[in-house]
Amino acid sequence: MHQFLKFIIVTIISSLLFTLITTEEIFPSNQPTENERKSLDSPSVENPTENSTVASLANATENKLCLSAYPEECPLIEKNNTCQCAKHKTIPAFWVCCNITDMSLVSSCNIQSNSSIHIINATLNKLNISNSLFQMLNSISITDGNVKSIVGSMSLFAYLKCLNVSNNNITEIHDKETAFAKLQKFQYIDLSHNNLSLIPKLRAENNALMDIRNNLVLLCSPLMNIIGTIKLIEPNNTFCMYNQSYYWFNASSPIRISDLERTAELKKECPKNCTCSPDSMNFDKSILVLFAKVDCSGLNLTELPPVLPKNTQTLNISFNSITALGDYFHTEPSYSKIIRLIANDNQISSIYELEGTDFLRDCQKLDMRNNALQKIPEYILTNTLDNNPNGREFKFGGNQLECDCDSAKVFKLWLLARKRHIPDYENILCLDSKRIIDLQEKNLCQSPHDWTDYIYYVIAAEVLLLMSLIMKVSYDYWVFKTSGYLPWPANKMPKLPCDWLCES
Repeated sequence: MHQFLKFIIVTIISSLLFTLITTEEIFPSNQPTENERKSLDSPSVENPTENSTVASLANATENKLCLSAYPEECPLIEKNNTCQCAKHKTIPAFWVCCNITDMSLVSSCNIQSNSSIHIINATLNKLNISNSLFQMLNSISITDGNVKSIVGSMSLFAYLKCLNVSNNNITEIHDKETAFAKLQKFQYIDLSHNNLSLIPKLRAENNALMDIRNNLVLLCSPLMNIIGTIKLIEPNNTFCMYNQSYYWFNASSPIRISDLERTAELKKECPKNCTCSPDSMNFDKSILVLFAKVDCSGLNLTELPPVLPKNTQTLNISFNSITALGDYFHTEPSYSKIIRLIANDNQISSIYELEGTDFLRDCQKLDMRNNALQKIPEYILTNTLDNNPNGREFKFGGNQLECDCDSAKVFKLWLLARKRHIPDYENILCLDSKRIIDLQEKNLCQSPHDWTDYIYYVIAAEVLLLMSLIMKVSYDYWVFKTSGYLPWPANKMPKLPCDWLCES
């Protein structure tokens, strides 16, 4: 009997323990642990191999940067109280404010230096970060509200290490160059879930992290110039808008920030003394590719750069001393993607080297103004324009060509027919400085006189002589038949041995 009671008691206790454990696993506590709260707003890094990023995030968590509170932790304060903030119940030197409509409701609080603050659901037209209160705080979080813009700038002596202004519908930071550029201890800024098109400048020495995810109107062009100087949270999940111009409309396409980071490679591949920069981003064989623009103008070059960055689309070699294009467009792979060649103000004498190249097939712009061209082979340009006339532009003004009859009969008419694609057609000249479009066929299509010019007269004279001879013979035959007289020349001719054959 005792053994049976003991078994019943053990069974009941085991069942109760099992129920408690299972309930805890299925319905865990909604309140996070202290460690979870510290890392609540710490951003995740997509690539764990980026040691510097991970170290910075670990440092941010360790120093309790960007502390945050839950909305249910908002303090219950009477509305007529000039201070609408209260200290957090468990985290020291951490203040929580809610539903702020004027920053005086925060600055009137007795908040000490080196503290942290979280303002939840603020409604402000302008957030002035020059406020003296902000200069003495370690961490500022202003989230989940409606803040239209940020004005002012942080002081050189400010303590701020972390700023979180996410999810506020912020559209502009007015002083982008100076707002946060002076901060010496700054480590992290969260601008995510806003409506920013441009981001602020940070002090490069701080190596600070920036979160700009979910800013749907963020522009790519300004980011291209600073992409190598900042560290972004999850660049593969951060997008910017890249503007593209088509033939009849403009459009914007979202581009991953990680793709923009390829711009750093341009500096390594750029020819000596040239300037390389991003030109555009387009799809090449279903792969998004960053195309480059290379500017080698005004460097006193005598030939084209031997190698260009891969995917170069635009090459500017204007204002140099180049005499020939060479065979780079045929033999050098880095020239195969070029669609815009700007080569004005050189000494180039021919463009025949471009015949049969990928450049001429895909060309969008060819600028050969003020060179030493002697001929413009219209037949190779005609193929390009006929295959795809939209958006093509050729410039040849300032060249003095060798003009002949063909120039007046063929090339002039070709220019007039293609003037939509050759905007400076009126400035293409002959060696005597006459404009091609002013050439007259009757003045150029005359050859010097020689004996062949009189051949028709000789032929006419021979025909007349032949007709005269026929008429004379016919007359003499008529006289002989009617009177029996031979013509005078026949009477004077001596008899020949064969005449007996004619005698009857």
